[in-house]
Amino acid sequence: MEVRHTHFLLVIHTFFRHYYCIFTPFILKTDKFMNQLLKATIVLILMVISSVELQAQYMNLGGQATKVKTNEHRWFVGGMLGGSFSSYGGSFEIAPIVGYKVTPEFAVGTRLTYIYSSYKSQYSSTRYNLNDYGASLFARYQFYKYFFGQAEYEALSLEMPPRPLEPSRILLNSLFVGGGIIQPLGGRGFATVAILFNLLENEYSNYVYSNPIIRVGFGVGL
Repeated sequence: MEVRHTHFLLVIHTFFRHYYCIFTPFILKTDKFMNQLLKATIVLILMVISSVELQAQYMNLGGQATKVKTNEHRWFVGGMLGGSFSSYGGSFEIAPIVGYKVTPEFAVGTRLTYIYSSYKSQYSSTRYNLNDYGASLFARYQFYKYFFGQAEYEALSLEMPPRPLEPSRILLNSLFVGGGIIQPLGGRGFATVAILFNLLENEYSNYVYSNPIIRVGFGVGL
């Protein structure tokens, strides 16, 4: 039964790896939130399947299995790549992070963010290419097994479309709170899926974020 169970997990894992592209057209046709939600769900399913598969392989070793003691790596680096698409255009986001584990459960860090947006005006054929950049400070507490809570303050220099008597850039302040799941990937690697809410949402926030915000990130301990 253990052999069949492991084989079944391998089949599912292979299916998602080779046929993920089937879901791409559906992802591109949904709005920004559903786009993020569907991608996060697929990544989360793969994380769970991989974790169960590794655990099954570990158990199959029987009495020959030994638990390897790993050193604690306080510093970690990582980040995320993201994007959104619509009939008017799209955006691309890259956000590297550097963090430090104060304790095994509590970590602090900083995130750098760059967002490139290109879209066509709804009222004319004018196309806008905008560049946004900024940084943030975050604190994350892992309160139960793989679950964590997070608070993050971000200052983002937001480039605005050209308008008469309007500034070309504004400073967008955001305060994100929420939580998520952190999943070890073997060795020093890990993946995170988080749902955050911007408590300082205003009329400019929708240019880059819309509540709730779903983030999928990866990292490695140093």
